Amino acid sequence: MRRILLLLTVLMGVSLITNGAVSIYTTNTTLPTNEHTSITQSQNSKDTLDKEEVLSESSHEKHSINLAPLFFIILSLFIGTATRYLFRKGPLPYTILLLIFGLILGALARFDILNTFDLNLIADSINWAGNIDPHLILYLFLPTLIFEAAYSLHIHTFKKSLGNAVILAVPGIMVAILITSAAIMLMKSFGIGLNQWTFLLALLFGTIISATDPVAVVAILKEVGASKRLSTITESESMLNDGTAIVIFMAIFGLITGEAANGNAFIEFLRVSLGGVLVGAIIGWGILSWIKRVFNDALIEITVVIGAAYLSFFLAESIFHVSGVIAVVTLGISMAGPGKTKVSPGVTHFLHEFWELAAFIANTLIFIIVGVVIALQVNYKISDVIILFLAYITIHIARLGTIYIFYPLMKKIGYGISFKDSIVLWWGGLRGAVALALALIVAIDSRIPIEPRNQLLSLTAGIVLLTSLINATTVRWLIDKLGLSKVDNIKISLMKQSLLQVKLSGEKEIEKLKSNRYMSGADWKRVSDFLIDNSLTEETPESFDINDALIETRKRLLQKEKESYWRQFNMGMLSSDGVHLLSDQIDVLLDFGGKIPLSERQDIEKIWKAPKTLSKLQNLPLIGKIWKRRFINRLTLSYDCARAFVAAQEENLKSLSSLAIGLSIGESDDTSNNDFLSMLEDEINANRLTGQTFLRNLKEKYPDIRTNIETLLASRSLLNQQEEMIEKLKKQGRLEPDEVTQIQSKVQNLLKRLTDTSTEKYTNLKVAETIKNTPGLDKISSEAAKQLIAKSQIKFFPEGAVLLKEKSSSKSVFLIINGTINYYSNQKLLGVKESCNTFGFYEWLTSSKIRHTVKAETPVSILIISYSTINSLSKKYPEILNPFKFTASTEIALELLKNNENYKNLTSRKLRKIISNAQLEIINDEEKHRFEGSSCILVKGEAIVENEDTLSHAPAILSECNVRCKDDSIIIVIP
Repeated sequence: MRRILLLLTVLMGVSLITNGAVSIYTTNTTLPTNEHTSITQSQNSKDTLDKEEVLSESSHEKHSINLAPLFFIILSLFIGTATRYLFRKGPLPYTILLLIFGLILGALARFDILNTFDLNLIADSINWAGNIDPHLILYLFLPTLIFEAAYSLHIHTFKKSLGNAVILAVPGIMVAILITSAAIMLMKSFGIGLNQWTFLLALLFGTIISATDPVAVVAILKEVGASKRLSTITESESMLNDGTAIVIFMAIFGLITGEAANGNAFIEFLRVSLGGVLVGAIIGWGILSWIKRVFNDALIEITVVIGAAYLSFFLAESIFHVSGVIAVVTLGISMAGPGKTKVSPGVTHFLHEFWELAAFIANTLIFIIVGVVIALQVNYKISDVIILFLAYITIHIARLGTIYIFYPLMKKIGYGISFKDSIVLWWGGLRGAVALALALIVAIDSRIPIEPRNQLLSLTAGIVLLTSLINATTVRWLIDKLGLSKVDNIKISLMKQSLLQVKLSGEKEIEKLKSNRYMSGADWKRVSDFLIDNSLTEETPESFDINDALIETRKRLLQKEKESYWRQFNMGMLSSDGVHLLSDQIDVLLDFGGKIPLSERQDIEKIWKAPKTLSKLQNLPLIGKIWKRRFINRLTLSYDCARAFVAAQEENLKSLSSLAIGLSIGESDDTSNNDFLSMLEDEINANRLTGQTFLRNLKEKYPDIRTNIETLLASRSLLNQQEEMIEKLKKQGRLEPDEVTQIQSKVQNLLKRLTDTSTEKYTNLKVAETIKNTPGLDKISSEAAKQLIAKSQIKFFPEGAVLLKEKSSSKSVFLIINGTINYYSNQKLLGVKESCNTFGFYEWLTSSKIRHTVKAETPVSILIISYSTINSLSKKYPEILNPFKFTASTEIALELLKNNENYKNLTSRKLRKIISNAQLEIINDEEKHRFEGSSCILVKGEAIVENEDTLSHAPAILSECNVRCKDDSIIIVIP
């Protein structure tokens, strides 16, 4: 009683304050008009006076009308917050209490009680709400409620529950409509009071009343800890059948009013439904593309999402005439799925909080409005009350029939539903604001006879009221009776043990505080009264076996592993694709309920590995570049996931003992506990070993990918440390707030740049470094090297891939960035080449066929430079030709010197070092030339050594460095 009095006091205070403010505001605005009136009177202009008086009155009336909606919103928000605070421990759900208060407000206005106490503004605002345009309910409240519900869905659970939700929302609602309309026509045939109803009107009523709105039920399911699967299917059905009901409603309403679209009804249903999906998907894609370009700007990101929710509904309903509800659902799911990682980590929590607030405000307003509308607009006769109770029974029969028909199918789809779940689904099918809004649309349409439309509104309002007051208030009792809220013994035990740890920690803190000179005189007995103990958990656990504990601990370890992935993502240590891939895997494991070992990951390496088809597709003409980029990204993702996976396993190992607390409460002994912990430890270690092995292999095969990712991670760690340091300096008072903002802005820009940095960019840097370390190519200028990389292709080849075939034609030269290749002649292994080695240059220089077959010994990354690229670049950078010719010369020189008596004892590394200091000589005449060097190698053309008559043909090692060459010959001189 005290709570109700306090609530009424708050409302009266708001009313008096606002009435006073409105009186002052209205008086001030009408004052100039009164002055003008007195002037016109002095001029004896009666017509002008009358006109000004009318304008003054209409202006005053206009201000009153405009302020009524605003005051109703203010009043409703105060009622909502006061109700939530004062009745938070009450037995009735919050929304049902709001509905009751709406009924009370409507009754006060209907019986003119408020005007009696000179509370005209309250009466006007309530009358505005009671006669609200039903389209306003749909356009203003529905996008918020639908989007918030879709955005808060657990996507994995939603996907598994989608089949059952669609069954209930599409064929299920059609069955319910037919059963309800048949029952209405049966009542008419018995002469109960629906004399003017037609079958179409009965179908329309069935459509309106079949859409569920289980806001209160879902809140209770979450509160009592019922299955997430049950609450998800309940909420998913509600979202989808709102869309279905509105689509069917508009079709039947069009038939009744003569506005029905021509064409097949089924095709129209598909057009409206799939059109809504398309609108939502397109807007979702556009918004996600926008948001991912913004970094940590909450104002932009949240505003864009709000606008998208309303834009989807508006465009779908008003422009394209498709389902706005389905469009918003599609948008919400896209934001809850891929969009979850596109929103900046620093904004994600804020965005969730905002939509919770928006849904709270929308629910507050809409349930009060529903109560007011029912109280003001509904009129009941005795016969109407009888019909109402029959209709109330009918909708439950229709709901029961729907579930009964589809139950055999539903229990086999996705998670399935149990018999107990089906009972909650049946009884928890409340009707709410959508049903009432659709009924109001019918009630205000004069093309339908007044008696049936008034009856339709009365029946709908009555059923909304009855399901809210009866079903919503008893569903908690039903859930308890069915045992769906019962907590497992192992959970109770772990809860008690956790509370015991909290208590022990508090006792230690008390002992510590006793030594504090400012608190040593406290009454420690009274302080101890504030210790939390395990009496908070009323349940007394029964004994449990070690297998129960094993299952529960596995589930907790999986949840902790999932949290680790999202924490790593929020810190910038894991990519958005990586967190989705790893989290989805955890969701799949959680579906088994902890009954399988943590190490049974269904070939986790196959999930990480880059498909071999990607490495082959990159060789395709034209589109090969796209596939190459995808291949690089996939390798990056593989490394990213494996590293995060190992980090999560190491975290689980550290926390294993704390997560396995409380086991001694059951019937287990110390030996069992040790076996239990050892089993879990082995499972986690097996996971860690799998990840480490995968990483080691990946590092060996693709060291550049490892370098790129580790560079990104190290950069992000550095930026995180700098952010922490800025906050520390701020707390110490060494930085002013404006200085902190300026520095943080700089850090945020660096973070954004780091986020936008692609692996391909780092790969290009690796290629530039390789060019600088390759003899011959190292002479190319930086600008020319950049152009060379930009116009060339970087490709990855798996182990065993054939890069070139002997005696084939080639149009490119090749530089090894990473990995190792073997080259053969007549299937005989001639040698090995690795990073900073080239092949194919000699064939370019001499315009000859490929001399060797080249195979990848390990996965390799190769820079492929086409002949046409060399020709085009040589026109702009003529100086690059000599480095290319030198590279070709060193390539053949290395092969020749390996088989020379004077050099065969040297390693390939030493030979390369010798050749790197060689001198390139290009001879364009037939004169004698003498070169200073230990050896001369004829790379191109023909030459005669002095005192010899033999003509040497390239490639050849010359016996002396005193030669006469034919035109267009090339010699490399070894120092």
